[in-house]
Amino acid sequence: LLALYSSTKGNQWTVSWNLSTSHPCAEWNGVTCCRKETVCHVVALQLPDNNLVGPLPSTIGDLSMLQALDLSLNVLTGSIPSTMGNLTMLQTLDLSWNVLTGPILSTTGNLSMLQTLDLSVNALTGSIPSSIGDLSMLQYMYLYSNALTGSIPSIICDLNMLETLDLNSNVLTGSIPSTIGDLSMLQDLDLYSNALTGSLPSSIGDLSMLQFMYLYSNVLTGSIPSTIGDLTMLQDLDLDSNVLTGSIPSTIGDLTMLQDLDLFLNALTGSIPSTIGDLGMLQYMFLYSNALTGSIPSTIGDLSMLQYLFLFSNALTGPIPSTLSG
Repeated sequence: LLALYSSTKGNQWTVSWNLSTSHPCAEWNGVTCCRKETVCHVVALQLPDNNLVGPLPSTIGDLSMLQALDLSLNVLTGSIPSTMGNLTMLQTLDLSWNVLTGPILSTTGNLSMLQTLDLSVNALTGSIPSSIGDLSMLQYMYLYSNALTGSIPSIICDLNMLETLDLNSNVLTGSIPSTIGDLSMLQDLDLYSNALTGSLPSSIGDLSMLQFMYLYSNVLTGSIPSTIGDLTMLQDLDLDSNVLTGSIPSTIGDLTMLQDLDLFLNALTGSIPSTIGDLGMLQYMFLYSNALTGSIPSTIGDLSMLQYLFLFSNALTGPIPSTLSG
């Protein structure tokens, strides 16, 4: 702990530590200890938004009983020390909103008890290590807003406890793993603002718990799989700003919980399926800037919750349905 204090200018922290105290576990802000026999072990170190400035010391890996580490919203610099992989009791690791550089180390895979991994909003580079697939207890993975490259390792799809996978705003390439449907507990999938290519795997329809799918601003091609209609818990579907082709599948009407449908800025063809009128919870429908043809289905008038309907820059014909006149 003293190494962390020294390395990150502890005397300038927002809430500093009294180094002269004889009871640091009781008096030091953000430090939680647990006494085992005659030894007092640090089990939590939580100093978010506390003006820590500087690199993480390698000795942080000596806190072998640590279960929670939250140093978010500071000005931590340098790379994540490899000794972090020694913290095998860790359940929560939050280093988000810092200025950390370098790669995500393969030793991260040693944290077999980890449930939350948040390294978002840093300047991390390199690829996502395949060892991350060893985090079998992981529920939340936030790696967004870094400069990560390479492909999404398919071994991530082995993390069957995962509820949130957020990799947005990186420079990831390659395709979405075909085994993505194995993430049976996933509720939130955020892969937007990368450079992902290839088509949407049909197995995406196996994500039966999914509520939010944000895949916009990539280079995805191919058609929207009909299995998308199996995502009956989905509330937001954002596939805009890609290069998707083919028609909007009629199974889209099975998404009865959907509130936001964003398919704009693609190359979709064919007509708007009449089943879109079954989306009784829909508030936002953005289908503009495609190559849709045919008439506007009158069933859109059944969408009593709809607030915004943008269909411009298509090749739609026929009259505006009278059901929209209200």
